[in-house]
Amino acid sequence: MDSAKDLSTSFSTMRNLALGSVLALLLVALASGFLVYRAYENSGKRVYVVSQTGSVAALSAGTDAHTAYEARNLVRQFMQTMFGHDQYTYKANLDAALPLIEGRGGRRIYEGFTRGQVLQNYERYAARNVVTVDSVLVDMSKRPWAGQVYIKQRIFIGGQQKEPLPLAAKFNLEETNRSDANPYGLLITNFDYIPYTPTLTREETELLQAQEADRQRRLQEAQSGLAPAPDEAPAPAATTPAPAGPAAR
Repeated sequence: MDSAKDLSTSFSTMRNLALGSVLALLLVALASGFLVYRAYENSGKRVYVVSQTGSVAALSAGTDAHTAYEARNLVRQFMQTMFGHDQYTYKANLDAALPLIEGRGGRRIYEGFTRGQVLQNYERYAARNVVTVDSVLVDMSKRPWAGQVYIKQRIFIGGQQKEPLPLAAKFNLEETNRSDANPYGLLITNFDYIPYTPTLTREETELLQAQEADRQRRLQEAQSGLAPAPDEAPAPAATTPAPAGPAAR
């Protein structure tokens, strides 16, 4: 009887130890999972996908949430790629910009480029257009989301910069599916130009004045090279055709 009682006690003790071990393993697994989740969530708040055309928050918000920062970055990237290019980046930049705007608005801008022979002028004059975004304003407090963007276009022909051309537009934003071509999940709609006439900065004014002074100096040097020397009398006009060339007129 004592042996049976001892065996029953030993079995009960082993069963309790086994159950305790299982419960301890479950608790460790749950704690580990919770810590991994918190670490993943916190690190996601600091992760951004960076490309040549901008950066996008990767995990800082849910896939369906949109922030004002994300909206401004979308508009900034669109303006820089849609309007800033040269003969080598023209097609690639348009391919990157057009998925960010509704089809009708994108076609209207592209048709304007075609009528203005933008690509042909890039090739003909070795020109390029560099876009500087002055500001992007987005109101997401009510729907439809709306905003305005203000940029300056600096056109370079060869090594010379022309006077900056300001451009501004108003727009609305609509939610759309996120994709590789549009990771923001936002689409620009109702894009329309608005007046924008900023004054030139001191740096821009000084640069343009220096370029004009250099152009005038080179023009005077060219004219001086074509003028006859002061101690040389002009040659008399030929009255008969010269043997090696056409007659003077």
